[in-house]
Amino acid sequence: MGLRNTTSNSRKEHASGDLPRCLTVDMTRRILTTLTAIGFVLLAFASPHSAQERQVGGTSTGDGAQDNRLVAQMAEAEKLRGDLIALYDESEALLSFLAGYEVIRQSSAMKNYDAIRQKLVDSRKRIEQMSAAGIISQASRFPDEQSINRTIKLSQKIRTDGKLQDLIQRTQGFARAGLQRKEAPSAKGDMNSRGVIAAPAYIPPTCNYDDPSAYPSGVDVGILGGIGIALHAVADALPGEIEEACTMIPFIPHIIASIAAGVFDQYKNLVDTGSADAAYCEKVRFFIEDKLKDDRGLPVLWINDDFYLTFMLKSVRASLSAASGGMVPTNCGDARLMEAEAYFTSDVFSGTGPQRVEAYRKLRAAYQNIGAASCVQ
Repeated sequence: MGLRNTTSNSRKEHASGDLPRCLTVDMTRRILTTLTAIGFVLLAFASPHSAQERQVGGTSTGDGAQDNRLVAQMAEAEKLRGDLIALYDESEALLSFLAGYEVIRQSSAMKNYDAIRQKLVDSRKRIEQMSAAGIISQASRFPDEQSINRTIKLSQKIRTDGKLQDLIQRTQGFARAGLQRKEAPSAKGDMNSRGVIAAPAYIPPTCNYDDPSAYPSGVDVGILGGIGIALHAVADALPGEIEEACTMIPFIPHIIASIAAGVFDQYKNLVDTGSADAAYCEKVRFFIEDKLKDDRGLPVLWINDDFYLTFMLKSVRASLSAASGGMVPTNCGDARLMEAEAYFTSDVFSGTGPQRVEAYRKLRAAYQNIGAASCVQ
């Protein structure tokens, strides 16, 4: 009764001219699928007599050519299914690889990680359960073999390239510092970032005082940028949607390729920021260490901003620590450093004008004690 009622209603809609195109396509697809199934049944139960006639060179009816076409279509459908499943598997592996790095996992590009991963699993199951006829009917909507292979190879290269993994490991600190700065609100509630139009005129850099010369090179930044470009090209080549039950649904591997492209774009920007900060910090360190050699450095105290004194304190502290770790004598350097620290609160100068000069002299003495023959007062 349900089938008849549906057929009757469909006829009424057709007669009134209101039959939806999607329903028409769906009905046509069902009819074609049924006819295909009937064809397989007829082939399976073909007359033995007819088979014998073909074997003894009887009159050809063209059934052999039809059989070959059907077999070829089935083989193509299963080949496409296998390629798609391999693409889904590699997409999942790439997503897991990116999520394995904390700084990447916390980026805005990965904010829907859990939902996308679940959609990927569900979509893969639908491909596995889809009939051969269904695969054939949507073959034109799926990516071609070349696009699938290119995507898989690029993903595997990203996941298994030891140099890239080493680069990410080396640059995580710079990316993390850039991410924290980008997400930290300023006093006005705006993003305190160099990348925004309303950024402040001066933003203090984030410095690594223990190893100020270790920062990403231009080659490192170029590699990250090149990977981002390649991922964008792959994402553009994959279809954004496929049809299922007369409904357009997102093609998940395309989404994951787009996420990966966004991840590397953002990661490159963060590393760019960290690299720029580190280069600036190194220049400041060279300037201060040069002035710490003698009283020629007193002009640095005339600067209104306390940045240089704070930088000097942290740089001298790191230098003493590195010297002690390298078995280089520091004499009374630690004592002079403690005397200088008395003029600072949370590493920010909190004394008076005359004390500013005294803090500078104590820091200079602490630095000059590194490798000195005797205690420098």
